[in-house]
Amino acid sequence: MFIFSYWFSRLVAADPGRKRLKTASKATISVITAVVIMLIVLKAAGSSQITAAILAGVIGLMGILVVNDETTNAKKVTTGLVALSSAVSLGIGSFLSRYGQAENIFLVLLVFLSFYLQKFGIRYFSLSMVAFMSFYFASILHVTFSQLPWLLAGVVVGACCAFIYNFVIFKDRPANVLRSSMKSFHIQVNLVLDLIIELIQKKQIEPAQIKQYNRNIKKLAEYARVASEELGNTDPHDIWPGVTAEQMRLYVFDTVMLLQTYSPAIRKLSELKAFNHFDIQQLLLKLVESIREAEVLNENPTHSLTDAAQHLQELRQKLSELEPQDKRYKDWLYLIRRIETISNHVIDEAYELQQAIVKQEKQPQKEAEEKEGEEDNDEEKGLKPSTKKSIQAVITAVATLIFGSFLSPSHQYWALLAGYLVLLGTETIGSTFVKAVQRSVGTLLGAAVGFVVVSFVSPGILEITLLFICVFMAFYFFPITYSFMSFWITMMLAFMYDMLLGGISESLLLARVLDTVVGVGIGLAVSALVFPKRTRDKITDTSVEYVAALKEFVHTYLHRFTKQYALANLADKGMELEKKLKQLHVDSDPIIKGFVGRSRLQQFLTVFTAINYYAKHLVASSTRNEAFYKEAEFHGVVKEVEEKVASNFTQLEKALRGERGTYVYTLEDVRQKIEQSLDYFDTSVQSRNLQHLQLLHNIYYVWKINQSVVHLAKELGAEEISSED
Repeated sequence: MFIFSYWFSRLVAADPGRKRLKTASKATISVITAVVIMLIVLKAAGSSQITAAILAGVIGLMGILVVNDETTNAKKVTTGLVALSSAVSLGIGSFLSRYGQAENIFLVLLVFLSFYLQKFGIRYFSLSMVAFMSFYFASILHVTFSQLPWLLAGVVVGACCAFIYNFVIFKDRPANVLRSSMKSFHIQVNLVLDLIIELIQKKQIEPAQIKQYNRNIKKLAEYARVASEELGNTDPHDIWPGVTAEQMRLYVFDTVMLLQTYSPAIRKLSELKAFNHFDIQQLLLKLVESIREAEVLNENPTHSLTDAAQHLQELRQKLSELEPQDKRYKDWLYLIRRIETISNHVIDEAYELQQAIVKQEKQPQKEAEEKEGEEDNDEEKGLKPSTKKSIQAVITAVATLIFGSFLSPSHQYWALLAGYLVLLGTETIGSTFVKAVQRSVGTLLGAAVGFVVVSFVSPGILEITLLFICVFMAFYFFPITYSFMSFWITMMLAFMYDMLLGGISESLLLARVLDTVVGVGIGLAVSALVFPKRTRDKITDTSVEYVAALKEFVHTYLHRFTKQYALANLADKGMELEKKLKQLHVDSDPIIKGFVGRSRLQQFLTVFTAINYYAKHLVASSTRNEAFYKEAEFHGVVKEVEEKVASNFTQLEKALRGERGTYVYTLEDVRQKIEQSLDYFDTSVQSRNLQHLQLLHNIYYVWKINQSVVHLAKELGAEEISSED
């Protein structure tokens, strides 16, 4: 029952905000409706133009998937323009079909525009892509001018279905997305807490349990990023009156931080036999169980948070009874204190959220901070990325057309489509290679399975049902893995070929696979030879962006010790660091999955992950509210640390770019100055000693971040110097 409950909860939480489900459902229903309506119209008119019904489904699908403008009104306009773009492309296609190579020239022009026009906005890319797919459709089916009226009717029907499902039946409701995202987040939190309870109760923790815990923590971090992004789009006050986005984001951040702290802490506590101390084990269990039972966003809260606060107080009292100098406790006592500190943050923030919901006090609306985009004075020399990509696409299109005409004269555009799609959304040679492999493997498996299934299924309702299931599965799994999408799309095409051609042959599917492999191979070759961007260059750019964001983050943290003003919301900056680290892992994926140089890159990623972990501890600082130091001597120390750390960040950015002559400060001598200033034997300076100890505590993780930065910079050739140099 525990295993069933675990996997059922994972399944329920698997789609934060139900975005994938909503998109796949809209796309599938739009296709079905458009095809059915057009078939009814054709039957009533006594026409046999089944291609018009298929085109209606294609436009109904693309009207859902390619319309990605920022506002709803802009999406509505683009949906209308999609129909116009498709109609114009079909008209030109039917006209050029009699002029041989003119058809190919126009198709190559559409390929160029779909990449080049991206720099002017997402709408232009959407319209160009619809025009390309419509022309592609007209070309492979050899549409004539006499067929055009029915095809235009199909375009109108498809666009209308997309509009109705996008903006009437399934219109965007950001509040529902945020509510669902928070629900997925809390389900995953409870799954992790269940695992924590199991770990605390175990006398010996198995490596498999740690791996399971870490997998769930990664999933939790992903759900937290989704929830944080939705908090940027939706005011939580609309769902939970009285709750602000800052409160919710800080609660989400600290909850993830707490659960990430538990794993290494419990493992270490188990190794040190800390749970032999029965009171500690039971108090931790009670604390975790009470947090597990708390329904933070419930309008009718239970007493679980009150119980959690009480158990936390009992744990705090027990810790005060244990002497740190005692050899039995000194090795693990600090771990319990760390858990106690972050648990206190989570319980306080959860209680504030509950009180805000219960009281339903209208929060004063804060004026939106206008973020002025910083103008980049260092304009990129030479061609812009969109121009380079469009040139790559044109060369790929011409090459695939030439090879396609020799490989499959009757299906010469299959290779072109494969090459076109493999270049979409890829920036580097490595990412293009990964996408090419995924598409090839997905197409091969889809063709094999599709051929087997089609041979056992007779044309009719069952085959049509399976076709639409393939449409749904393709776009449900698309955000997860491109190979799954390719698999289901190829399955769908197998069913379509069987229905349209009255049967399907092995040679047809083999031709499909061969053309796909040739197309993606040409696309990969062009990306590697024409304006190539190496994966390592992209990793460098992302790493520099992360270090720059980290520099601002640490500056904000340290600045509050010398400036008496309200603390900036570090949780927002922490979430931004999390997203940049995620992007760094994505950019590194092609090399990590390869064999050349991955061990060194993995070491760098490990250090960046550690830095990110230390940065989270700064957000979870026990002195996040009151941290201002009045004494001038403290100002001097903090200022020196801030300047030297900022310099190290700058030097690391230079080292990442490959510049020579870089240097970094260790800051160990600054720390020694603070420690040497402590006088435990003079009772008259006890207050001063306490402040020095507090300062060491507050910037402890700044030391850790700086040590990691120094390590990275030295690996890249930087020289290590002392702070006095």
